[in-house]
Amino acid sequence: MDRIVRGKENIDEEKWDRFVRSHPAGNVFQRPVMHRVFEDTRNYMPYVAACVDEDGDVKGVLQGVRISNGRGPVRRMTSRVIVYGGPLVLNDDRNCISALLKAFTAMVRKDAVYCEIRNLEVPDENIKEIFSASGFRHFPHLNIVVNAGGTEKELLKKMDPPKRRNVKKALKKGLGFGIIKKEEEIDEVYSILKGVYSKTGLPLSDISLFKVLFRNMSSDGSCRFYKAESDGRMIGVMVVLVNNNSLYEWYVGAKEEIYNMRPNEFLVWNVMLEAQREGLQFFDFGGAGKPGEEYGVRNFKKGFGGDIIETGRFRIVFKRLPWLIGNAGIRLKKVFK
Repeated sequence: MDRIVRGKENIDEEKWDRFVRSHPAGNVFQRPVMHRVFEDTRNYMPYVAACVDEDGDVKGVLQGVRISNGRGPVRRMTSRVIVYGGPLVLNDDRNCISALLKAFTAMVRKDAVYCEIRNLEVPDENIKEIFSASGFRHFPHLNIVVNAGGTEKELLKKMDPPKRRNVKKALKKGLGFGIIKKEEEIDEVYSILKGVYSKTGLPLSDISLFKVLFRNMSSDGSCRFYKAESDGRMIGVMVVLVNNNSLYEWYVGAKEEIYNMRPNEFLVWNVMLEAQREGLQFFDFGGAGKPGEEYGVRNFKKGFGGDIIETGRFRIVFKRLPWLIGNAGIRLKKVFK
């Protein structure tokens, strides 16, 4: 008979990893290696629950991470649990999904203001019903995915004319594309990303996340740090995760003073080519904002010829007052930015 277990120490990691890799919607966020990454990242705390049979074979898994900012009261009011691409369950078994959601929320509710499931695929109505019955609300959220199959010429043809021109401009400027192979370069990666996030007002994870990602996942290629260079100087970066059949853009940014060299378009184009060369079917932009809301980044991503899909998110709020205060703070920050 299947049972629910909590904590990585109660799950056979080899069976866990094999289950995720073989699942049609398998993704790196639900693998045990990401649990180790989250464990070693400052201000992060991973949680995992699994459904296993009597032999310990994994039939379902749900992994997420608590993220906190600041100290004291601020830390308590900002703590949230984020789940990317989970749960993964064999044959989408309804009872297993419900049991995992119940066990997982029981684990995290004391430590977080809310829990949010960020879907990597479009959930069907059956899945939405299961989440609703478990206390989650569904919220629309968009993503853009580019089919990287075919030829380089076909990939280029999908792009808007301005994007094609900007890629050609970057090539004429002599920008170089490569993959980071030395951990010492992560400091520069972080410096570039910090500049971008500071401008947008969004919180950026601690540098330990990027260093631990590099140590744990770059050697096997499951996480890649791509860079754009000008005259041997790093001017743009993209942190990419490898899922079953796609490259997933997690973090990206470039130095503002050289935007006229089009490093962002240059990076996206070259990473899409990497997906094509490796026989991966998709390049996943990792999100495109809420439908009906103005979002400049979405316009940028649309120009590469991808399909806009509504993956949505599920959320359950455990502590209503901190949630309301936190949202009011975010709105005020946008007004005065």
